[in-house]
Amino acid sequence: MRAKGIIYTGLSALLYGLAPVLSAKTYQLGSDALTLTFYRELLVLPLLLAVLWRRRTSLRVTAKQLVAVGLFCRGATTLMLNIAYLYIGVGTATTLHFMYPVFVALICRQVFGERLGRARATALALACAGVVLFLETGQGGGSVALGIILSIASGLTYACFMVAMDKTFLRQLDPFLVIFYTAGAVVLGMLAINIPLGRIVFALPPQAFFYTFLVAVASSFFAVILLQAGVRYLSATTAAVFSLLEPVSCALAGAAWLGEGFTLQKLAGSAVILGAAGLLACAKPEVSPDSREDLELMMSAEGYPDPPEEEKREVPKE
Repeated sequence: MRAKGIIYTGLSALLYGLAPVLSAKTYQLGSDALTLTFYRELLVLPLLLAVLWRRRTSLRVTAKQLVAVGLFCRGATTLMLNIAYLYIGVGTATTLHFMYPVFVALICRQVFGERLGRARATALALACAGVVLFLETGQGGGSVALGIILSIASGLTYACFMVAMDKTFLRQLDPFLVIFYTAGAVVLGMLAINIPLGRIVFALPPQAFFYTFLVAVASSFFAVILLQAGVRYLSATTAAVFSLLEPVSCALAGAAWLGEGFTLQKLAGSAVILGAAGLLACAKPEVSPDSREDLELMMSAEGYPDPPEEEKREVPKE
């Protein structure tokens, strides 16, 4: 079960790594941060609705809580990161965004009293050191300080989303249902923001729509669902460390599609991050998989809404 969580989270990170490169392509064709955030969530809604209909999943849910998570965590993350790309460039913004595993660990420790443990603490430190090696300077223009603040803030809101998926009622819901409502919340939020700003470009060139659709399917559909499935098998902190494979994926995609150099520094950063992921993968789980809580979690991830009740044996009366 733990291996499934690692695979799901790793695949999610690889798909997320494609988003900055595809986003840069849409910006070159006339899109902007608000437009991309709006369309990448809007385009996945029909796909999610079709999946929910096929799975015969009820749409009943506590809308107020899902709107809060979708708009102020996931939607805010996407919007702030897309804006940051314009000020400090894709590479630097993505690197600063990847402070979110630290925020996840701090939130879980301070709010939920979760212990890191030696293996996770070591892996987290190594992974963050590897991410620093991806940091580049001299990118973008405009207000560098604003870009840095937005990048770090996007990491904080994304950390809140990951912790919410691990520690709240979202963990027990169908992952497609969660993403459907959070995506809908982001769409409504972007439309509300656009009323005074008027920034959404509704008439994009066909090629820009194509790249936007790829971003939506890769990062707002498959990546989010895989991440949520991975968090169900792992803790939020452990999943956050494996998600740090994203800068490696982003650097490789940038080299292949945008002609960016894959330097020796980036190669070293990739090696350190992969080493941290390997260390965490080989580490012994801190919670016994025989526990009732983990059993419920594993069966929930497999599609069983509730684990079967243990049969009660009647004790013969003496």
